[in-house]
Amino acid sequence: MKKSFLLAILFIFLKSSSVFAQDPSASFYIDHAQYISPTVYEFDIMAKADGTTSSFSLRTFQSGMYVNSTWVNGGTLTLSTAPGYSELTSPAYNGVYNWNATDKVINCSVNYGVKPTSTTCVSTVVTTVPVRIARIRATNSASFGCSTPDIKFNYVSNNSPLRLRSTFSWRLTGCTTNYELFYPGRTYGGVAKFNTETYTLADADGKSLVSTLANVGNCFPILRLKLFLEGYYAGGGSMQSVLNNQLVKSTSYEQTDSVLVELRPTSTPSVISASVKGIVLRDGYASFTLPSGTSGNSYYLAVYHRSSVLTYSNPVTISSSYTQYDFSSSASQAFSANQVLVSPGVYAFYSSDLNQDEYVDASDYPFFDTDNLAGLCCGYYNSDINGDGYVDASDYPFFDNNNLTGVFSIHP
Repeated sequence: MKKSFLLAILFIFLKSSSVFAQDPSASFYIDHAQYISPTVYEFDIMAKADGTTSSFSLRTFQSGMYVNSTWVNGGTLTLSTAPGYSELTSPAYNGVYNWNATDKVINCSVNYGVKPTSTTCVSTVVTTVPVRIARIRATNSASFGCSTPDIKFNYVSNNSPLRLRSTFSWRLTGCTTNYELFYPGRTYGGVAKFNTETYTLADADGKSLVSTLANVGNCFPILRLKLFLEGYYAGGGSMQSVLNNQLVKSTSYEQTDSVLVELRPTSTPSVISASVKGIVLRDGYASFTLPSGTSGNSYYLAVYHRSSVLTYSNPVTISSSYTQYDFSSSASQAFSANQVLVSPGVYAFYSSDLNQDEYVDASDYPFFDTDNLAGLCCGYYNSDINGDGYVDASDYPFFDNNNLTGVFSIHP
């Protein structure tokens, strides 16, 4: 009898330990932040499996995020989802945002897939590759201040005014068992990290560390460009979702591709005063935060893209706060009108400089030919000139036309 009793206790212990062992370890952090304008700031909430956990089934997520009160600069935030906001399994985000003006907290409640479908359980499998939970757009009624955002995850809840506690829930098996970081009467058996800090109930200040990846102040000039890339243009003032088509992880449907912008003084165009990189969205817009020393000066904007011809702007004087320049409205918006008409009233940078030597010529062809013969698909390939995710015959006309007309980069 005693032996049976001991075996029963051992069974319960092993069963309990095995359940705890299944608790996922996960990291949640703020990343990919940028100012869209002096009053609009966007950032991503990212998640990934961590430690010994290679994957887990994410069910819901919520968080309260403290921001620096001086960063808000006396304004009031209006919160919304930005385009291409989530990589969660459909129906993805269906929660709410709230601005706690008293405590200066952004509340984010992301609830999705709570109810199973008829035969399957709707969840997002999170692996060691980061997944975007949500992209949040914060619009301020005032210009953001010079201070950095200092975004910290909140660990202590409060009902009035609302201050959400950062937590997540997950499924162990199927749709029958759901657990949460703060599951009643049960000890969490994983490791949860927020902005790299390991969460504990005994946390002294009830807040995570600041995310250094997204901690940029707004005392720098913002450059807002509008440009289109010939091969990627899909009509109607929009481009292909190239990064998405080429299966680049942690990108959204609204993103097209990255570009590099060099600021070259109009008095000495051979000199590079600053260099910034950003993502061009499908609507052609891209935002860049410039060094403070660039304001008040006149520059040529030299724009590099991995499969397009290097294109320069006309002289642009950088404002101390916000400068906008539209390449697409006219061919003459590019230096020496070096653009191509892709739609009535819409101009774009020439495509097909695959070897980036500033000419579209025979030396570019082998890059396309080799990848076409190999039937490359779904990778980050320059030779996918039209950005549909495939290197095939549909890419060739862009090279052929620009090669025959002798397209090349024109410098000031």
